Amino acid sequence: MVRRVTLADVSRAAGVGMATVSRALAAQDHPDVNPATRERIRQIAKELGYRPSATARALRSGGYRALSAVVPDQTWGWWEPVIRGAFRVATQEGYQLLVHPIAGIQGGAAAVIEGLANVPTEGVMVFGSADDVAVRDAAERYNLPTVMIDDFAANVVLPTISADNRSGARTAVEHLISQGRRRIAILLAWEGSDYTDKRLAGYFDALDAAGIARDERLIIRCDDAEDESIPTWPRLDQVLEDDVEFDGLFCIADLLAAPALRSLRAGGRSVPRDVSVVGFDDERAAQLLDPPLTSIRQPYDSMGERAVHLLLRSIGGEQIPPSRVELPTKLIVRASSSHAIGERLAPKKTKASPTSR
Repeated sequence: MVRRVTLADVSRAAGVGMATVSRALAAQDHPDVNPATRERIRQIAKELGYRPSATARALRSGGYRALSAVVPDQTWGWWEPVIRGAFRVATQEGYQLLVHPIAGIQGGAAAVIEGLANVPTEGVMVFGSADDVAVRDAAERYNLPTVMIDDFAANVVLPTISADNRSGARTAVEHLISQGRRRIAILLAWEGSDYTDKRLAGYFDALDAAGIARDERLIIRCDDAEDESIPTWPRLDQVLEDDVEFDGLFCIADLLAAPALRSLRAGGRSVPRDVSVVGFDDERAAQLLDPPLTSIRQPYDSMGERAVHLLLRSIGGEQIPPSRVELPTKLIVRASSSHAIGERLAPKKTKASPTSR
């Protein structure tokens, strides 16, 4: 991180004493400072990227310390359990954790960070930003230590925590292979994101290791993945209509699974008898699907905990390199992929009553 801009820096740039700067930057307009001087000092402070010291404020106000988390919209349900892990560590270390939703804010996460200039927070975690460079620049402008919880960006410019997406995807496909599946399709969306590329690579890793030939027809793209009103995936429907053979399906995110299951059911395919299905993320909804979805669980608690630890090290003055820390995932097996579990959960058939003649 760049050196924090101080009151002394603003004082030198404005050519006035530090007491005048302090009064000019106070929350309430001070009567001893000329309005024109006040506006000039505030403009200089903004241009320099001056941000009041949260630590100094805490000392004056009795010890209030806080971290911030910039979270995405509700489409991404996975951020909530990460926040729980972050909150636990932050509380243990004597910090409040402030949550700032990004939904509907022009300029995204970077704009949220700009808005933290007058918030008593000492560091920020940013979830799933589409533009890490803009986030880094805003954080440096306001001297805010920042950690990304982010598997979007291929080029890492800040300390970043994510799941091991490639290894997790390989585990998902290896599980399908262990169920006797040899024609395994993959349902893709959000291409160009780091996690999508790595999950696709993990899919190929598992096929190659098992000696299963790649088939471009089994790489199925969901161009309308953000449209929650779509009942089924049109391209998967087309693959089924064309009678392309496949007996396994890896959805690169749980969000894709519900329409996929509906597509399979509409196409006359039983899950898991005809097609075993595995997702990725293990969001809460995975257990509510019919059948319940086998999925790769992201290490949500560990991601939040590790992010706070990194942030506190940075706040303490340590230089944290801009690299990605990838945490291990876990396979959670449910009825969508396993015959044994599917048979165990299926309703038992009752014997028909004898019919009198």
